[in-house]
Amino acid sequence: MTASEHRRAICGALGLVFCKEKDEVMLNRREIIQGTSATAVLAWALPALGKAGDVPALLKDAEALYRESVVIDMLCDEYRDASGLEQIKQAGLTVMSTTLGVRRPEKPRGSYMSNGFELDSAVEDCVECNKFIKDNSTLLASARSAADILRAKQEGKTAVMLNFQNCPIEGELDNIDMFHSLGIRAMQVTYNERNLLGDGATERTNAGLSDFGIAAVQRMNEVGILVDSSHSGPQTTMDTITFSKRTPIISHANCAALNEHPRNKSDEIIKALAKKGGVMGLTTVNTMVKRDFPVTMEDWLNHVDHVVRLVGVDHVGFGTDTLVRGWPTDPKLKEEFLKAYGEPHFKASYRFRYPFGTEGMNDAHKWKYATAGLMKRGYKDTDIVKILGGNWIRVIGDVIG
Repeated sequence: MTASEHRRAICGALGLVFCKEKDEVMLNRREIIQGTSATAVLAWALPALGKAGDVPALLKDAEALYRESVVIDMLCDEYRDASGLEQIKQAGLTVMSTTLGVRRPEKPRGSYMSNGFELDSAVEDCVECNKFIKDNSTLLASARSAADILRAKQEGKTAVMLNFQNCPIEGELDNIDMFHSLGIRAMQVTYNERNLLGDGATERTNAGLSDFGIAAVQRMNEVGILVDSSHSGPQTTMDTITFSKRTPIISHANCAALNEHPRNKSDEIIKALAKKGGVMGLTTVNTMVKRDFPVTMEDWLNHVDHVVRLVGVDHVGFGTDTLVRGWPTDPKLKEEFLKAYGEPHFKASYRFRYPFGTEGMNDAHKWKYATAGLMKRGYKDTDIVKILGGNWIRVIGDVIG
């Protein structure tokens, strides 16, 4: 795999985009921290796990439940190389849904990322990622159906679901069918800006889905692609939920009631999603978890509690929006990281900051730690199994088959 392919592989999880090497602002994969020590990570998690003396037994119980469960993260990624495969192996995920087709526009001129999702790039990435999965079939499998996922769990593999964080169909509904044939099983109607389907989360206006957007949503319903509105504006999100004839999802966002952010969703939207049987994946991107530092697993668990109190345990899951190994934390990378997330590609309303991860949930074991945190908060094992992946597998079965 070339250096360019490595950079392209990371784009989806980081929300960064690939461009020509001479122009790109990208985190060097060799410089990204592999993760702090287990002791330090555990120290971050302690507020959510109780007293230090109680933690070993709690983690042992959590590990046992985790191993038995179908664990699905509806938005995460890893490097497509030996180090990435090792991280995936450590995590023990059943499904990771990885974003494809993202490129950094070289001259956005006020368009931000609206030109960052082109059809040709999307096709190219589908082909490359499918090949990578096939070439590493001892560890990876394709997640094109619920049966694929359950088979992967049985075989001890991680199934990879392909998604787009925009709708790169260039005004042609038939391209939705093409992408389905290439393995895409989840697609967002918009990213942050307006496209032909509707308004994104950071768009100045809040116009909702267009007529073409409604037609696109319904075509996704027909072919069996999960309809996602994570990066959509409030009205576009509500319209997507309303007009989708199949169960809609929000793959990665948090609760606006706990933290106002352009990407977080109101109680009204969460209720509407749940009424249609949908699931909301919660992100560990700390600016969406809590406004001020520090941001810990305790704060992330508060969002789980909020969704459960609001609509019940059947409508929440993981959508961490991170690498399996977590976000970088090295102070030396701060300036470069913030440049990658600033103007002209992302608006200031995102409140990007560094570091970007949630303490205690920033390495390949975040899902296991969260399992322990849910146990500590008194969630029943049957409910934790739903949060870990049971809710997602239900929706996947309903929509994808």
